[in-house]
Amino acid sequence: MILFEEQFISTGVGWLKKRLDASNQLLVQKWEGLVYPTKFTFNSPATLEMIEEFLRDTHWHLPTDYKNFLLIHNGAWLFEGVRYGGGYELLSLDEIKNSHLDYMPKHWYPISINNGDYIFIDSNQVASGQNNYLVCFNHDDVSTSEGYYLNMTFETWLERLIIAQGTEFWTW
Repeated sequence: MILFEEQFISTGVGWLKKRLDASNQLLVQKWEGLVYPTKFTFNSPATLEMIEEFLRDTHWHLPTDYKNFLLIHNGAWLFEGVRYGGGYELLSLDEIKNSHLDYMPKHWYPISINNGDYIFIDSNQVASGQNNYLVCFNHDDVSTSEGYYLNMTFETWLERLIIAQGTEFWTW
């Protein structure tokens, strides 16, 4: 049996890391043929103790694939434009707690921010064993009526984000 970490690293983040240069940069091609350098920063792993403390403090539920990602990287910056910024900030456990604001639904917690757009995990969906727990909100209007479910797991979202070279594939 392959351990999840080995499987995840070999299919998603691991293959991405193999493509990065010595400065953790990668040339990507976007719409209309635009080619530009992006950089990547990967945080150190979270420990099981950190994850257990997070769960005790927040009473949220973590999907297995996201928990395993945290055990590899407790947050990251993906596809950050070298010249213009942007990119996807995958939040660390502490950043998740600090980024959850009063106006956000209590059982949804942010895991990624991209130019004011959020990706949340719906803790209630995770608790009930559902795989459609990712919720997207465009810009800073975070309300239950404005968000929409992406109908995929974190692992699928991350792998597709890498394949799409940082493009918001879920809006296609």
